[in-house]
Amino acid sequence: MTKIALRNYFIFISLTLLFLQACNNKGSEITVPALPDGKGSESKIAIKRYEQALFRIKKNHLRAGMASLYPDYAFFLGNQWQDTMSMLRIYNFLNDPNIRELYNLSEKKYPDISFLENKLTDAIGRFIQYYPEKPVPSVYTYISGLDVDNPVYFSDTAMAIGLDIFLGSDVTAYQKAGLPKYKTLRFTQDFILPQCMLAVSDNIIKVDDRRNSLLDQMLTAGKALYFLDVVLPDCKDEFKIGFSTDQLAWSRKNESEIWSFIIQNQLLFSSNPQGISKMMTDAPFTAGFAAESPGRLGAFIGWQIVREYMKESDGSTLKQLMENTNSQQILKVSKYKPARG
Repeated sequence: MTKIALRNYFIFISLTLLFLQACNNKGSEITVPALPDGKGSESKIAIKRYEQALFRIKKNHLRAGMASLYPDYAFFLGNQWQDTMSMLRIYNFLNDPNIRELYNLSEKKYPDISFLENKLTDAIGRFIQYYPEKPVPSVYTYISGLDVDNPVYFSDTAMAIGLDIFLGSDVTAYQKAGLPKYKTLRFTQDFILPQCMLAVSDNIIKVDDRRNSLLDQMLTAGKALYFLDVVLPDCKDEFKIGFSTDQLAWSRKNESEIWSFIIQNQLLFSSNPQGISKMMTDAPFTAGFAAESPGRLGAFIGWQIVREYMKESDGSTLKQLMENTNSQQILKVSKYKPARG
């Protein structure tokens, strides 16, 4: 082989290796939008523990006790807390043995929540860097009575975290309540922060009710998960989406097959409730796929599309993404085409 041929050979090998490396890294890189000019919040989150204040009230002085709580916990009590029916509901809540058990378990599991205050301070701070017009919310913990569909409530000014949803996957109280195992596997401390910030995302993602195809719903879910990429850069993907490590690995390996299934069954632009439910409903696995698959595969695919869109879009900001309801435009710009695993 001549020197020129040898040199060309090594150039070819080098370029090939660089190309392969770029292809291999493509799926693991996440493009995060540049921070706008200006500072984020420097306010430290101090969580108020409504459940502790409530359960320490003496039962024979309930009305007076509630009156003392009102200035700090009006978010929970509202303006009609003193009427007879409201007082009766509070009394029954405090005397419910199942509620009392959840409270005791929460006290044992979370005697100190400074870890959450620190992490929320960082996450909310990042959020406000992108949305400087938003206030720093007041944050509370409480006992929800196993409101599993709403582990965290959020408005612009307040956040309420149901501590009884994060006691640990093997808590007997969950079994007694008949909650399925695939749900309770996510009822651990690792999921508190992602659930808090998912609740925040609900307030900034614009939804056009006229657009209700599977693609629309996939991208709405994908935007919420991408928001976690931005505000929780150190959080593992499985805690963001609620898949086990094995389920996430399965989803990544079979991403091309999942996409092909959606396309071949003409689900992408369909608003058929049955098809949407199949891909978006929380379940032990997705019907039509292996038992190793997780539910909500549509959310996973929507997440990957949004990630690719933010790589391909020219300087799109987080706000622009969250307010863009043109799902077909997002898909087109993303050039989404998953490689076979």
